[in-house]
Amino acid sequence: MITALIVDDEVHARLALRRALEPARDIHILAECGNALEALVRIRADKPDVVFLDIQMPQVTGLEMLSMLDPKDMPSIVFLTAYDEYAVSAFEKNAFDYLLKPVTPDRLELTLERLRHSQFHPDFSVLPEVNHLRQIPCFSSQSIVFLKLDQVEYIESRASGVYVVDTLGREHLTSLRLNVLQLRTPLMRCHRQYLVNVDQVAKLQYIDSGLAEFVTHSGRILPISRRLLPEIKEQLGIA
Repeated sequence: MITALIVDDEVHARLALRRALEPARDIHILAECGNALEALVRIRADKPDVVFLDIQMPQVTGLEMLSMLDPKDMPSIVFLTAYDEYAVSAFEKNAFDYLLKPVTPDRLELTLERLRHSQFHPDFSVLPEVNHLRQIPCFSSQSIVFLKLDQVEYIESRASGVYVVDTLGREHLTSLRLNVLQLRTPLMRCHRQYLVNVDQVAKLQYIDSGLAEFVTHSGRILPISRRLLPEIKEQLGIA
């Protein structure tokens, strides 16, 4: 059985694909999602084998969503798009396959045959190539805030979650893991619990026992782990 997730902001498009997949008895649709952030939660929780993912969605596109996924959670990606085949060729390196809207039964069956084959013969060369994040989605009780990287001072992982602290000192909760943020952004890992925006660092100061810490322009002090200190000094060009 191949487990699948459908991600598309258009209700009729999700319904059309679900109906097209119904004859395939070995495809089990776990859920449908109307946006990328909802899909991130479902992918982490359900770990589907394949995600049918619309490229063009509001706020967070399909391509941006891939950048927010932990590599170990990455399923096979089948892009859904209204672009013609010439435009789609630009996306091929990022996907297991793609389907042009409206999806035709014959073309869908070709994708399903590839998926069935991949269950027994994994091809790691088709793992998506993902880009850096341009913004970080953060959650409040009533809205989602998208912080651009130049608005970020540092990020801290706590028992209660991962918090993005902006340059005004405001804290924002994000569902993205610290290791994903390290991998997908230029922020520097300075401690197992912290990432820092180097542009917001005023100085690196040494403290007792060969330890060091960052002081940001706002005066916040961030610890630097002993293990990471040599690498950080090298990156900053400090002898």
